[in-house]
Amino acid sequence: MDSQPSPATSSTSLLARFVSWNVLGTGASLMVGFVASVFLARLLGPVGRGLLAVMLAAGTLTLVATAGGLPVSVVYFAARRDREGPAILGNCLLHALVLVAILVPATLLLQHPLADALGHGRGGRTWVLAALLVPITFLDWTTASQLQGTLQFGRFNVLLVLQKAAYALGILILLGVLSLGVASGLLATAVGSAVMIGGSMIAILRVGPLRLDFALMKEMLTYGARAQVGSILQIANGRLDVIILGLYRPISEVGYYVVAQTIAELVIQLANTFQWSNMALTSRIGADAPQASTSAVAIRHLTLISGAAAIFNAGFGSLVILFAYGKAFHPAVIPMLILLPGVWLLAIAVVIQGDLGGRGRPGLASILVAVAAGVTVVLDLALIPPFGVYGAAIASVCAYVTLGISSLVTLRRVSGIPLRELVVPTVADIRLSVGFARRALSRLRSSAGDAA
Repeated sequence: MDSQPSPATSSTSLLARFVSWNVLGTGASLMVGFVASVFLARLLGPVGRGLLAVMLAAGTLTLVATAGGLPVSVVYFAARRDREGPAILGNCLLHALVLVAILVPATLLLQHPLADALGHGRGGRTWVLAALLVPITFLDWTTASQLQGTLQFGRFNVLLVLQKAAYALGILILLGVLSLGVASGLLATAVGSAVMIGGSMIAILRVGPLRLDFALMKEMLTYGARAQVGSILQIANGRLDVIILGLYRPISEVGYYVVAQTIAELVIQLANTFQWSNMALTSRIGADAPQASTSAVAIRHLTLISGAAAIFNAGFGSLVILFAYGKAFHPAVIPMLILLPGVWLLAIAVVIQGDLGGRGRPGLASILVAVAAGVTVVLDLALIPPFGVYGAAIASVCAYVTLGISSLVTLRRVSGIPLRELVVPTVADIRLSVGFARRALSRLRSSAGDAA
């Protein structure tokens, strides 16, 4: 009698396949995006790079405050209702149009106060472009979430690489050739988002024609409302320090800090590959035992891989800042090194946030992030005025440690999985990690062969 794989084994196998796709796509997109980020920073300099960072941070905070939790909600509902893709997309397009109608006119009226308050008087009408980027980014996030919710990780990662390539080409032309300054970073980001939106819509609309479903919209917003606080505070936890730093210190220091974050948070990109794969699978499985197995495997592997990546990044990141970014950004090295231990724990917390969302507990995830965000704000206000970039890095590390530890304890209580089983890798985990690498390399060779 043939033996059938258990649900836990099947979900672990799916996790391995999807994570290998995501690691491959993330790695390729990071290589392309990294070159663009170095080019961008060197041409803009610390002041221009700092101003762009403040605009993007303000836009991201605005997005999560006005998105209704939909980027997270979309993953959940797309995973559970495959045939509702066109309705989910239609609802998100309607929400994006509402954002355009509100944010663009408001920013036109408030562009000068915004420039004075956040940019030390810099930016002018470029702030309107930053506002327009908010609904574009919203559609980027939600269409990508639909692909991940329906487990189309192959398409998602191809689009992710193309998105970064379009962004890099945009930077090259808009900044390197046309010399559009800070606006080039915003426009290139919009071009990259358009690639993700267009490519995702093609796949989504194969199911059926675009439509609105207000009953579904109500369900999405109800779920999203529970995730909304967590989404706002999670972004605030990672980006509010940029705004506070810009308020109290010269804009050039924001440029140093953003470069330090960019390099240190390369580790977080690994966490994202696990987060969405695990959330989509956890949402679909719905049974406690397979959920527990998938969660434990995902977190143990992320703990192992991100820890090794953080150690490697201490040397690699320092060399990148010293030689690639150049002398103007040398003050970013120490803040980057300060951030790395906290980023490792943040990576674990990111995966747990997705896991709790997949279990239908986004409100609990929001509470955890609220505590960490409170630590961020209090310590930012206490440490940034006297210590600048170093104070911002120390505050972030304290918040990341708080979020990582509290997330592990909470998941243990919700799932019943012992802490040791969550964080201590086994021999089988190491073998599975090798399997991840082999799958990624196999797909890379296959892609190279197809291209040839």
